[in-house]
Order: sequence, then C-alpha cells, then structure tokens
Amino acid sequence: MFFDPVDTEIGVWATTDLIRPGCTVLDLGSGSGAAAAAMARAGARQVHGVDISDDSLTWANEHHAGADGDSRVSFGRADYTALSSAELLKTCPFSAPPSVITSNPPYVPLPSHEEASRTSIDGGSDGLQLVRYVVGHAEALRSDLAITIGSYTTPRRAAALLHDHGYRLSALTLGALRLGDHTRDNIARVRELEADGEAPLLRLDDGTPYYLVLGLSCRRQDRAPAAAALPPDDLLPLLQTACRSRTPMLEALDTDPLRGRVPVRIVNLPDDPRRRHV
Repeated sequence: MFFDPVDTEIGVWATTDLIRPGCTVLDLGSGSGAAAAAMARAGARQVHGVDISDDSLTWANEHHAGADGDSRVSFGRADYTALSSAELLKTCPFSAPPSVITSNPPYVPLPSHEEASRTSIDGGSDGLQLVRYVVGHAEALRSDLAITIGSYTTPRRAAALLHDHGYRLSALTLGALRLGDHTRDNIARVRELEADGEAPLLRLDDGTPYYLVLGLSCRRQDRAPAAAALPPDDLLPLLQTACRSRTPMLEALDTDPLRGRVPVRIVNLPDDPRRRHV
C-alpha cells in the first residue's frame, strides 16, 4: 500500500513550491494520506485526497483526516481515471476548482505483459499512463500542478506533455532511489529507454543502478513568467548532467541554461561515499 517515503517527501516539496495563502489542494492517489497532511501543515487552507484503495482510505482517515482537531484534511473514494474533471470536482469539498492538483502516480515503464499484474507501480510503456489523466484534470480545472515521476519515465515526453497542456516548470526537486526489485527483474524496458536517451540512470562505482525521482512544480503558462521557468527541452539534459555528476551537491547543475531560471532542490543525498555522484 505504501512505498519508499522519498517519493512522498519529494511530492510534498513540489507541492509546497506552489502553495499560497488560502489555497486548496487536490491530491490524486493520496495513498496513506501523509502527504496531504504535510501539505496542510505547509500552509494550504484545505487539502482533499482521493484514492481507489479502501485500505488506504481507511488508514488515511484514521491517521490524518481531522488529526489534532484540524479539519483542513479530508479523503474520499474516487477513480480519477474514470471521471471527467467536472465529475471529479463534485467529489471534493471545495466550492471552486482547487488551486493546486498534486499526484505521485505509478510511473514505472513496464512491458505490456506486466502491466495488468502490477497496477500499484504500472505507468504504462512510457511511465506516463496515469500522468496523462492527472495533467488533463489540472488543465481542465486550470489548477497549478505538482507531479512526481522518475528519470526513467520518459522525461522528455513528460516535459512536452506539460508544455502542450499549458504548463511551465517553475521549480524542480530531485532525489535518488535504487531501482526496485521488480524493475531490476524486468529491466529490459528501462534499458531500452536508456539506450534511446530517454531514461538517464545513476550508476554507483559498484554498478548499483539508481534513478532520479523528479518533483515537477508547474504553473499555468499565463501565471509563470517565461524568465522564471525551465524550457521543456532543457529537462532531459539537466537530468543527464545530474546522473554524470561526481559531486555530492550536484554543482554540475549550475549551468548557463539553468542559472537563474528555476530553483532546484536536492533531497535524500545518501551518506555512503560510494554514492558521491548522486
């Protein structure tokens, strides 16, 4: 039901970059509810999470809905892949479309024969299967958007998707995770994407493969000055640079295309000296 907390942490940071006083947040695929609660603590006036898992909703409602007398956090059952944006909005306690939509959806690019049995991590062949629904809802409701993906989730295609739906990348949060057991056991798809330049991976000195977790903070193009946004064509080269960096603080990311354009936050830097190029 719950995965590595690095994903959750990065998703919260990405959303926090978009939170403004009085804003509302809709968390699609809210899971344990921990992220929604953190977003309320970060200043959102109201956060509502939706999920299709009854177990997740039971946990979230018991541990995070109305915790400590705070009624700003709520949860409900909804399948955002099966509802129109108008129908999705009706399931929420908001009086208007949410200021921010956020999601940490399944984003692993799996071969087609694996997809049906791994719904908890399956992102389709390019990792963007669920992302497309999230971006579509955000565009229809004219909400700012925080989305979490992996560096093997065809980032160039993801950046183009966001741009085509009217978004500019205004902040980026990066972390690193080992490839999961299932991904390593079915590595062919990731290797195929990597060979095409679409899936940059970190490799430690001992060959251990990591991927970057990306928290993409996106504003509507009419709300984000062009001078304060990362062009979509720059995202993949930035990730490739990060995967080649040999310094713990990723100073290599301080490049001319990036400098002064968009803030980059680095979280979850491993302490092991062998991981110095994370």
